[in-house]
Amino acid sequence: MDTTLKRIFEVYVFVFAFLLASRPLSDGDFWWHLKTGEYIVRNRSIPRVDFYSFTVPGKHWVAHEWLSEVIFYLVYSRAGFNTLIFIFTVLTVLAFWIVFRRVRAHVFVKGFAVLLSVWTIMPTMGVRPRTFTLLFAGLYLALLHRFVRERETRAIWWLVPLMIVWVNLHAGYLIGLVLIGATIAGVVLDAWFAGEKLATHWSQLKTLVFVFVACLVAVNLNPQGPRIFVFPFEFFLSPVQQDQIVDWLSPNFHQPELLPLLLLVLLTAAALALSPERVRPSELLLFLATLYMTLKSNRHMAIFALIAGPMLAGYSQHWLDTTRFARIFGESRSTTSGRRKIIFNVILLLPLIACLIKLKSVIYSPPTQKQIGVPLNAVAYLKANGITGNTFTDPNIWGGYLIWETPANPVYIDGRIDMYGDEFMREYLGIIHGITRWQEPFDKYGVQIAIVSPTAVLRLQLEQSPQWQQVYHDEMAVVFTRKK
Repeated sequence: MDTTLKRIFEVYVFVFAFLLASRPLSDGDFWWHLKTGEYIVRNRSIPRVDFYSFTVPGKHWVAHEWLSEVIFYLVYSRAGFNTLIFIFTVLTVLAFWIVFRRVRAHVFVKGFAVLLSVWTIMPTMGVRPRTFTLLFAGLYLALLHRFVRERETRAIWWLVPLMIVWVNLHAGYLIGLVLIGATIAGVVLDAWFAGEKLATHWSQLKTLVFVFVACLVAVNLNPQGPRIFVFPFEFFLSPVQQDQIVDWLSPNFHQPELLPLLLLVLLTAAALALSPERVRPSELLLFLATLYMTLKSNRHMAIFALIAGPMLAGYSQHWLDTTRFARIFGESRSTTSGRRKIIFNVILLLPLIACLIKLKSVIYSPPTQKQIGVPLNAVAYLKANGITGNTFTDPNIWGGYLIWETPANPVYIDGRIDMYGDEFMREYLGIIHGITRWQEPFDKYGVQIAIVSPTAVLRLQLEQSPQWQQVYHDEMAVVFTRKK
């Protein structure tokens, strides 16, 4: 392909990747993150106990994403929500640009792999702290690749300062340690299968071990200290959190939004099988490990996409080079006429314009409650009518929006279910599923307001109670208040 057209196409690919990665503020936890960032900036201290709920006030709270929350608030307070969306979209695309830079493949093959990879992670990305984990995982993969394949020894030590920042942004820092460990195992496996003596790789292994130990030490440089090592495992070992948090569930491939993930898995497996070049054991280890993580919990699909996407492009190219398509997808440097360049640009520009119009009308337009998934209108009603008091929400993530928008309405629960604990969560789940009598907990905690989904079991129960009255309803939420 002509060099100019190649550069033009690469630009278009990442512009389309940006459009794919653009997501509205649809994470219910965003709002309490934003409020926490405001608290940290204004008080110059990181909270260690809960002060948002009326059910567990003063309980120990690990604000492990404090630096992400500060960034949320600083950007929002100075530039607004749209700038937040833009910045986090750029970070998402940057992560894929970093890992795809090292891939040698035809621009069409690489472009397809990039767009499929970004499309895969759409359900899990947005303005969320985990976007930083995606970016830092991309940086770790790139630096580890340079060290192992290109013998770049100095850059590998950047993993240590990166870890200091990562551990204060998100608990996904654990993935960085796993990637270093997997790289050590990969060096050993590659040498073993190649019939090489391990002694020839001792220098590399020793450096990687030293870097791993240094990163372990760096993890302690956070407000929680060594306690942060335990925190991620509280999620892994909690049956309630593993069963109830959507992000921790296995992917349901009956859902249309998970079709890209299924395609990425199948196409990458096919590329590895068809490629005449044998896959490195180290690459296969990362592919299988992250595939297992993804099939166990869909929140890991982003890390899988970072690893599988470049493999799909690289090994597809190896296969294409042995077929009759090699002439089309080869590295030809032939020139292209000016007319063809114009046609090429028009073909790419027309869908781009349509996508930009869609982007402005959906992502960067005034938010609607259906779009962002929280009861904007119901909360606006509470504020307009001065209705305050202890507030119960179903689903629990609506509590995050109340924390931000109506501090005068302390919440029964929100998205920080790790802080509330398994026993409390079981009681809450019993209430919303109609298994546990709601009257006793409501009286015990002094619930004054309930905001519930129109389809909730609790709505029917509150309608039948003489102690409660419905004061507002719309297509998303119904508001009940306790009669005085």
